[in-house]
Amino acid sequence: MFVSEDGVPHVNYLLHVEVVDDEHVALTFQFASRSRDNVLATRRVALCVEDPLGGAGVVVRLDYLRTDTEGPVVERLRAKVAAVAGHAGMEKMFKLRGADVYRVEAVEAMDQRHALGSMASRCDLTAGVRRMGEALAEAADMSTLLRVFLAGLKDELLIEHSIVWVLDEERQGLYSLGSLGYDQPGTGAELPLAEAGLAGVAVRERGPVRIGQMSTMVDRALMQRERATQRGLDAAVRRPIPLPGLARPRSQIAVPLRARGRTVGALLVESDQSQFFSYDDEDALAAVGAALALGLAMLPAADVPDVPDEPVAPAPSVAAQPPGQPLRIRHYARDHSVFIGNEYLIRGVAGAILARVVRQCIATGNEFFTTRELRLAGDDLRLPDVQDNLGVRLLLLERRLAERDFGLRIERVGRGRYRLLANGPLQIVAGDGAPAG
Repeated sequence: MFVSEDGVPHVNYLLHVEVVDDEHVALTFQFASRSRDNVLATRRVALCVEDPLGGAGVVVRLDYLRTDTEGPVVERLRAKVAAVAGHAGMEKMFKLRGADVYRVEAVEAMDQRHALGSMASRCDLTAGVRRMGEALAEAADMSTLLRVFLAGLKDELLIEHSIVWVLDEERQGLYSLGSLGYDQPGTGAELPLAEAGLAGVAVRERGPVRIGQMSTMVDRALMQRERATQRGLDAAVRRPIPLPGLARPRSQIAVPLRARGRTVGALLVESDQSQFFSYDDEDALAAVGAALALGLAMLPAADVPDVPDEPVAPAPSVAAQPPGQPLRIRHYARDHSVFIGNEYLIRGVAGAILARVVRQCIATGNEFFTTRELRLAGDDLRLPDVQDNLGVRLLLLERRLAERDFGLRIERVGRGRYRLLANGPLQIVAGDGAPAG
């Protein structure tokens, strides 16, 4: 509740309140409005906050201090506003202009007669983290590591929906390595870091970000969208484009994946229940996320192509397969986008790897390749100098091919050794349709 200089009260609903420390909170500054004018004139705000689960509430009396336009608090608020705006298609209008910082002057309890008791925790997070840590420590390769991690989120921490995002430092974006609980797995989906919502901010700020009441926030954003449409501001409103994840999540949390002083990605988890995640979840996810990040950094396929883990039985080469309808692969060298038939598969480093392996297979009839060979072709594959993440890219390609089921797949057959398998003869062409390689 705000009040004007002449004492007229004004009530407004806010998207979010961010705790700065024990004595200060921050409110979003988005629009030049009467509420904003009243704040600047009187510096007084009465904030009503209710527990969405138990119904208990407090009135917080605030004194306006300043408006920040940069810093960690602003970035956290910007991520939460962006996440809401993305679901409502309001990115062009729902932009954070700053964080209004207030000193907490008093906290008064509201009528508690109808409040409910606290709800029990959904699981023992500490025990779940311990069991996940033990399982992750036994993973011998990245594929097992990712499978055990996603299964542990569901079975041990009772989290039904999650996405593991990996950082592409060169292109300043995130790509999905694996997910849990969605109709479309979305492996290989990409987002620019600046548009990646909570996951993007978790990467940039190197800390967890959480939204507990997202449904209400999205509903209010949709009301603003409707008002914008009524006022003829359709150009500022886009139709929401579905991204990997729930169409209407009620709560989300993102934690950075960090190992050896570097951020390698982010874990995003979400729920269709409000206030599903707590501060304890932030700690739990940070702990298991660190184990995943360390595994992704430490478990690339070893460069020992001549010493496989187990004997590999000889198999007919792709070139020796009986004639049939060619599997047509289209490769665009500009960004290494790869299409199979007319359907998009992947791009970037993973696309460059696939194009090179296919060309080699067609030219030599050899369906086996090694990580050593790929690293020797590092410039052609655009592997970053700082951290090539070759093992992660191969895992991404392996999972993406398995999901799409185009009749083409790769499998690991030894230490640093892989095999390309196809259901028929292969053909690769450049983006303009000319034969490639």
